[in-house]
Amino acid sequence: MAADKESTQRRVYVLPTELVERITKFQADMKLQSEVEAARRLLDEALKHRDDAEAITRRFIERLKDTRMMSDIAKDVLVGHPLINQIKMTTSSISFGMTTGDVVTVYQDGTASVQDRHKRSFNINADGTRTTDEIPF
Repeated sequence: MAADKESTQRRVYVLPTELVERITKFQADMKLQSEVEAARRLLDEALKHRDDAEAITRRFIERLKDTRMMSDIAKDVLVGHPLINQIKMTTSSISFGMTTGDVVTVYQDGTASVQDRHKRSFNINADGTRTTDEIPF
């Protein structure tokens, strides 16, 4: 329970009545237990559409610090993400393609290589920092 409290924050927002009605309709349609859970899911889904390859990769790398099970991380971070259109797994890496044309490979050691839609390539270190050197693909 203490870990949950450390990873969450309580916030109060004032929302237009019409928006609250839409959230409660979503809650009922999805048969969710609480309005808060409905709002969480809607916000998470909307924010995923704003993600880019680096943000998703950093989220994946951050989760690698907690668990070394790359398939579990892929399930939580990649599967069902609206911008992910392809996932490939090997024994030491997971690659994913995005609807934007970006392709990322995350390695077991927590590093990653990214090729963006313009065929420019770069690495991301295990600490989540982007290296300046481009790499050939």
